[in-house]
Amino acid sequence: MKLKGYQEDVLGTLTAYLKLLSGAVDKNRKAVDALNAAGASVELPDPVAAAWKEAREASLVPAKIGAWHPLTDGMGQSVPHVCFKVPTGGGKTLLATHAIERVLTDHFRQRTGLVLWIVPSGAIYDQTKKQLWDRGHPYRQVLERASGGRVKPIEKLDAFTAEDVRDRLCVLLMMLQSAGRASKETLKVFSDNGNYGSFFPQSDDFPALNKLKADVPNLDINDIAESAVAGVKPVSIKQSLGNVLRLVRPMIVMDEGHKAYSDIARGTLAGMNSRFLLELSATPNAGRSNVLVNVSGRELKDEEMIKLPLQLVSFPKESWQRVLTDAVDGLNKLQKDAAKHQSKAGRYIRPILVVRVDRTGNDQRDKGEVHSEDVFEYLTQQLSFAPESVRRQTAHVKELKGEDLMSELCPVRVVITKDALREGWDCPFAYSLAILSNMTATTALTQMVGRVLRQPYAERTGVDSLDQAYVYCRGLGVKESLDNIKKGLEEEGLSDLLDQVQAHGDGEELKEIVVQRRTKHRGAKILVPKVLHKGKRRQYRELDYDRDILGELEWEALAYTAAKTVALAEFDPSKRYTSLVDLSKGQAFGVSAGETETADIDTNRIDRPHMIRQLLDLVPNPWQGARIIDDALKALGKRFDEKQIARCRVGLVDHIRTDLRTQVETQAEALFKQKVDDGTIHFKLVGPPLDDLNWPVPHEIKARVSKNEKKLKRYFTGEDVQLSLFDPVFEKDFNGFEQDVAIYLDEAEAVHWWHRVAARREWGLQGWLRRKVYPDFLVWMETKRGIARLLSVETKGDHLAGSSDTKWKERLFSVLERAYETGKDVGEIELLAKKPKEMNFRIILQPEDQSDAWKPELQKSLVA
Repeated sequence: MKLKGYQEDVLGTLTAYLKLLSGAVDKNRKAVDALNAAGASVELPDPVAAAWKEAREASLVPAKIGAWHPLTDGMGQSVPHVCFKVPTGGGKTLLATHAIERVLTDHFRQRTGLVLWIVPSGAIYDQTKKQLWDRGHPYRQVLERASGGRVKPIEKLDAFTAEDVRDRLCVLLMMLQSAGRASKETLKVFSDNGNYGSFFPQSDDFPALNKLKADVPNLDINDIAESAVAGVKPVSIKQSLGNVLRLVRPMIVMDEGHKAYSDIARGTLAGMNSRFLLELSATPNAGRSNVLVNVSGRELKDEEMIKLPLQLVSFPKESWQRVLTDAVDGLNKLQKDAAKHQSKAGRYIRPILVVRVDRTGNDQRDKGEVHSEDVFEYLTQQLSFAPESVRRQTAHVKELKGEDLMSELCPVRVVITKDALREGWDCPFAYSLAILSNMTATTALTQMVGRVLRQPYAERTGVDSLDQAYVYCRGLGVKESLDNIKKGLEEEGLSDLLDQVQAHGDGEELKEIVVQRRTKHRGAKILVPKVLHKGKRRQYRELDYDRDILGELEWEALAYTAAKTVALAEFDPSKRYTSLVDLSKGQAFGVSAGETETADIDTNRIDRPHMIRQLLDLVPNPWQGARIIDDALKALGKRFDEKQIARCRVGLVDHIRTDLRTQVETQAEALFKQKVDDGTIHFKLVGPPLDDLNWPVPHEIKARVSKNEKKLKRYFTGEDVQLSLFDPVFEKDFNGFEQDVAIYLDEAEAVHWWHRVAARREWGLQGWLRRKVYPDFLVWMETKRGIARLLSVETKGDHLAGSSDTKWKERLFSVLERAYETGKDVGEIELLAKKPKEMNFRIILQPEDQSDAWKPELQKSLVA
């Protein structure tokens, strides 16, 4: 599964942080060794806190995040615990699997061990289990790659051994309730169990038991009377799952981490002696969590992960039958649009309606509240739904169990529920939500809005109706509905997308209108250049990244450039400072502090096929991947013995990947620029008969609006904007900063017209990286002498200033400006009514303090 741009940024930030963390830990270890050698005793600063301080100083963490919030394990050691703030629909589970891979390889330099994966509810448990237990699922495949194909998924009551932890990557899935010390479930985790004998000394080996208890003081023991046995007071250590976790020191993944803020939950997590804790949350508390990355809702929208805008229709006084009928009418329209889309694009979508009721199962059916059986009967008897197309999913009836809702063979079109789908249910085909509950509509809106936001296949269809979500709410007015649905978005981590909710009251339907250009621009042929590639016989076409960039790289030139200089000690797990139970020495059962051998399998054997597979996403040709690995091993073999290379192979292959990624991107950029210089890549308007290769700014656009839709207005005069290419322009199509920029452009003297480019549906620019750039605004400027300039503006939050993505776009824009300036005319260019003399690009950053500091930068672009 290909990562989205923001997901790559998240993992890149994690990698950078892990490098700082490893450096701080190694520095601390060396200081401890030096002090011990000198016989001195000095209290050293916490390396985990020091790494966070370095991360803040390097601007790795969000600007507003404060100092490190410490968490101490049961052995008195500081636990590295960081949080990914990712909204609902952002792929938290995918990010977690990749994060496990990076923590294991980048920080611990190993591929095996135990990961404790904690989830907050049964629904999320079932979903996560389905994904991680399926060998064919992309999430499981990431873990297989990390471990070299040795994943062992386990549940709380499953038996596993010390050898499993040593030789495989064990992923233990557990409910949050099982991690709390105040529930019956806890007894199963912390009670004596015969499944884990391999982790403990023999029950009568009292010296070993006493040493183990001394080394890991927070182990639970059985309450037995003390007596002298060979002069040693006996200790009976519980052979419990809880004690196993304390011994092996797992990495912990805490899904919905904000639900584990209680003192009991945090204390229990800390008491499991975790080596690393990763928290996933859409709404973490910055006063409790160390937020390493903060993904915005806007980033999800831009990457086509979620359906927006959200159309909210409120029925304050209508019957539930009327609301349901309107929702079904909307569903049927969506189904027709989906069928048309499938015939054109070949992509299958079956829109599903989720209906929320008051009562289910054996609850009494009466006239006051809506029962699931009432809805089922109305759908099947009055609205002509086949019974097999309607499913009831409640606490007592689970008709969705085992159903593959994404399958073309699945008949399900409606799901009736009360609370069973409130969280953890993930179906991108769910487009519409009908809240029929009269008394509980307020909480239902807040809790269930996230269930209809995921975009099918994480890719927009280009069909407006299929790229939006719909909510029909009974019993609340427009304002109440809007307030509660916005609260729901905030709880899903999508607070920056509140402007994407379009509310329509009293059952008012959205009306599709045609928006025309302003009168003075009608009929004009306005063309904008695309990035083109010249083929044989001077034929032009749009630049294809795989064919024209990736396919023409000099793969033979790729090699591991650091093979003659790299110090393998950097990747040697036996040289890392650790504190873990040594499970590799049979009955030793001692806790080692200092240099230890890794708990990995086959440490004396180089796993060449695994190393080659690790390169395939960077080097698609496996033969080239094999050549690079073989050349690297040959060069390394002249400096190190095979055993040393094998022991360091996990960190080594990651270093090779980083080296190759830099080479691929450097080559791609050089090739792109070379093709610009020799005219193979063309960025300038082309004339007839090739003018269809330009992007034609449309003469009209369609919009779905309500009767009282708000128009975009100038701030000071309150009049509608005057210089937009199209009229009218609606507020709903802009976020707050985009509105500020649009209105500033509208009041600028040099601007002839401006246009807000529809994100990812109109004009995009292909560069030397796979992902396209989609600017936000096009601005046409004309001087009094009639000389035209076209300006492209992209808006960003200031927290992205200096990011790798911003720097790449700045370089690409610079190259494209030069290409437009120096490129030769192609086709009958003089036949074009108007063409801009210059094409310029600007990235405008919104300051963190929401000030107007961006305006001078934009003004310079307008008068240049």
